[in-house]
Amino acid sequence: MDIGIGWNNCHVLLSKLLMEIFIKASLLFVAGVVAGGHLPAEPVQADYTTVELIAEEAAIVPGQSFDVAIRFEMDPHWHIYWKNPGASGLPLEITWDLPEGIEAGEIEWPAPERIPLEGLVNYGYEGVATFVVPMKASESLQVGEKLSLRAELFWLICKEVCLPGEAVVELPRSVTAKTERGPDAAAFEAARSSQPKNPGDWTVSAMLEGESILLEIVGDSVPEDVYFYAESAGVVDPNAEQVVRSPAPDTVQLRLEVESVFLDEPSDTLRGVLQSPDASWELSVALLVGGTATAPAAETAADGPPTAGFEQRLLQLGLPGFLVLAFLGGLILNIMPCVLPVLSLKVFSLLKHAGQTRRDALKHGLAYTFGVVLSFLVLAGALFALRAVGERIGWGFQLQSPGFVVVLTAVFFIFGLNLMGVFELGGRLVGADAGVAKRSDVVGSFGMGVLAAVVGAPCMGPLVAGVSGLAVQANISTGLLIFGMMGFGLASPFLFLSIFPRLVAFLPKPGLWMESFKQGMGFLLMAAVVFLALVAGRQGGVDAIIVLLLLMLGCAVGAWVFGRWGAASRSRRSQRVSKVFAILLVVGSLVWATDATQSAYANFGESASAGDASGQWAAWSEEKVQANLTEGRPVFVDFTATWCLICQVNKKVALRTDATAELFDEYGIVALTADWTRYDPEITDTLEAFDRSGVPLYLLYAPDGDVTVLPQNLSSSVIREAVEKAL
Repeated sequence: MDIGIGWNNCHVLLSKLLMEIFIKASLLFVAGVVAGGHLPAEPVQADYTTVELIAEEAAIVPGQSFDVAIRFEMDPHWHIYWKNPGASGLPLEITWDLPEGIEAGEIEWPAPERIPLEGLVNYGYEGVATFVVPMKASESLQVGEKLSLRAELFWLICKEVCLPGEAVVELPRSVTAKTERGPDAAAFEAARSSQPKNPGDWTVSAMLEGESILLEIVGDSVPEDVYFYAESAGVVDPNAEQVVRSPAPDTVQLRLEVESVFLDEPSDTLRGVLQSPDASWELSVALLVGGTATAPAAETAADGPPTAGFEQRLLQLGLPGFLVLAFLGGLILNIMPCVLPVLSLKVFSLLKHAGQTRRDALKHGLAYTFGVVLSFLVLAGALFALRAVGERIGWGFQLQSPGFVVVLTAVFFIFGLNLMGVFELGGRLVGADAGVAKRSDVVGSFGMGVLAAVVGAPCMGPLVAGVSGLAVQANISTGLLIFGMMGFGLASPFLFLSIFPRLVAFLPKPGLWMESFKQGMGFLLMAAVVFLALVAGRQGGVDAIIVLLLLMLGCAVGAWVFGRWGAASRSRRSQRVSKVFAILLVVGSLVWATDATQSAYANFGESASAGDASGQWAAWSEEKVQANLTEGRPVFVDFTATWCLICQVNKKVALRTDATAELFDEYGIVALTADWTRYDPEITDTLEAFDRSGVPLYLLYAPDGDVTVLPQNLSSSVIREAVEKAL
């Protein structure tokens, strides 16, 4: 009895439940038919946002276009990015998976807004953002067919931190003979109202002037409070202030600071969005070139302490400023230990032959200048050719080659022995004897010019590092022009004395002091040999140094044989045999030493740790920089090389001093050394990112991400000033 009653109750409850399910299913079916035959897709909940795929029309009609959209609803103060994200970020990416017969168009981006974040200006959206995408349906679609539109999304959403997001959204659709607006049509109207409009009959022009673009808009009702968003990243600096002025009624001008990468290969069209507080307009205008700006822009004066102002002011002048810097940098190379002996000998030639005609003096000056400039152009051409085939190298790359170090060591050592009087090369090389002057033989002067360029080109003296970085990253013609001007600066002192030989009278009179001075220059070259041995030792260890010592021994024997019998012997046969033996000994030593040094480099492995004995400096890596910044610690990076003379000077006078060590301890600065003595592609990439083709480069990273570029010539006060300003 009880069992029967229980069964009857269960039967009734089950019947009611089935009836309820049937009614709900029927209602959903009817709603689905009304909506086009499918249930609406559910939004996807992701970190700090909800995203969904919506459609303006209720169904798809064969042969007709229709619009869908990706809609984000973000939590307060979180944002995603425009197609040009500004200073940082990533734009929305959509990968469509569509049925056959459906084609997707490009995203119709809403006008962005400026979103400051940690001192940077980003372009993006907060709140609700709707990205409309037009679709085209093929006429081959069959009425009654059921389709599913599917999209894989990737985005970056940020507040104080940034999080990558991804989702797959789907939207079921039916194919019908006709359709009507769907329930989300209002969202499309709102999205289109936020998209930039056509500027109508406004006259828009853009002119590239130096390192900025002058954008001018003329027309009725042009607003005075406007801002320009470049469509592509790397065109206009989003962090720079846009100067707006109205020089005449119905006219607005904007001065836009250009990104350095844009100056490499400027586009012929400027595209973007002009925005006022009330509306926005889509602009596309031909970009005319009003000034010379074919090389990358350097850091502004704000990037470093005021001590770098002179160089920065010249860099801001564009190509004329680059050429002035190149000339001054080449001029300063004359006092480098490698170049000074060569220049001294050429000046001696003028002192010894003060009686020669102005025409003869000018010939020697022009030959010397031609040798220097041509050599710089050849070296620069080789650099550009290697970079064109994918080699990531910079100015000074020669000293990363073991073969070049070996040859340069031999040249310096043999030339030094010559200056010290172990043997005489004769007038053809130095142009210092009367016979050369009388014959107007310019071959020796040309050869000395080549030698001056070869030994001087790798030197990164003051002003050279910055301008060479611009030259390497510019187009080839501009780069060759800059390097040629650097060579002209190197040759200019001797050329100036050749043009005005009467100035020689103001120099010390010829005498025995010249021989002593010449021998002193020989010791200076020996010091350069010691420096090259240090370079080889850092890259190849003790084995490389031993190879260079044996090379010098072979060269010394060859020079002694040449001086003892090759020139002094009365027998012509003895002279010829001695000269051949000396040449074979030197050449054989060079061939053997080049191969042995390469083996020493290879066996030595990677560069030794760039840290120092104090333990304060550690070897650099980009991972270390980012890890320390994430933990809130500022970072100082010394990009250096053993063969960079100015780098070594800065270490002694500023970087590796007690004052700097105490300063870094006081501010908790992590000190890293990026050693470019041997080629390192990661260091090369970083140098190029800061418009440098070589070392030195000094960077101070603040925990908030700001980077200060210090000048090439350092002192403890310069470092302290930069630290106190940045931190």
